Amino acid sequence: MPATPYSPELLANMETAMHDVRLCIVLSVVGFALLIYDHLLTFADEVQYIWKTKKSPVVIMFLLNRYITPIVLAIDLYDKGGIATYSSHTFCVTCYAGKSRVIVFDRHADYMHHQVMAIWGRPRWIVVLLCSLWLAYFCTTLGILLASLFTKAHTVHFEPLLKVCYLTIAPFLWGCWVPPLILEIVLFGLLCVQAFQAGKFTARMPIIHVLFRDGALHFAVIFACSVFNMITWIVAPPTLVALAKYFGIAMVNVMISRLVLNLRSCRADSRTQHFVITPGGGIQVHISVDEVELGGATWKSKDRDQELDAEAASRAGASPSRSVFNF
Repeated sequence: MPATPYSPELLANMETAMHDVRLCIVLSVVGFALLIYDHLLTFADEVQYIWKTKKSPVVIMFLLNRYITPIVLAIDLYDKGGIATYSSHTFCVTCYAGKSRVIVFDRHADYMHHQVMAIWGRPRWIVVLLCSLWLAYFCTTLGILLASLFTKAHTVHFEPLLKVCYLTIAPFLWGCWVPPLILEIVLFGLLCVQAFQAGKFTARMPIIHVLFRDGALHFAVIFACSVFNMITWIVAPPTLVALAKYFGIAMVNVMISRLVLNLRSCRADSRTQHFVITPGGGIQVHISVDEVELGGATWKSKDRDQELDAEAASRAGASPSRSVFNF
């Protein structure tokens, strides 16, 4: 039997690397399958609440997020799934550069940004704070990714044994998960402040209740995915860097889609519900779901436990679909 030119240690490392890559592929396929399954489950709601309504920034972001992400994941499955027998150097470089742009321009933070704006009512200090945080998040993430690409671009190549495009990961690349995590923590903290102020009254206000509930779920998903990725990139070997990355992207996409569709599904209830003034403040509520997503609620009332029927306001001359109620 001829002796192999490779040492036993090298063969053991290659076996471990192949096992790790296959594990990443399996988790990516699971995430992609769940994403497509959720798209099928919510397609009827998408047609009713998105395609049949007027276009707005939230609608455009929803559609971009909903349909670009599956395309990116499909290309990634082709690249990382060992399907390709050969990929050119140009394809590998373009693939990594494209995925980096997706990470930088990821819109999941924008949804929480709009929800917090809606709950707080756009006071100047909130606008300045959130815009400054978003700009810092964008510039920091872009800087980390560009530094990683410039320092490790020469390592991009097609690995014929694993049939994947391979790139040596920069040791500081895990830091790209820190800025969005900090931004999400601040946004969630601002959301909690208003949730505690609203207290038990959110149960009688479906739209505001959905904003609080889905905002908390959105933060939980983002936080878990970001921390999992950070730990994996810091502690795990380089062959496991994609273990949770693409699964996390799929789950975040599902969460964002559900958040927007849940808000849109409140449209019918929002026209007949009772709006309750919270302790220590009133509520300025835009009945239109578009306005709730982008407009705002402001706690400014003087009295407690006052109620106003939306239909009564409509009979008084206000449009129930676009009115602003000031208490």
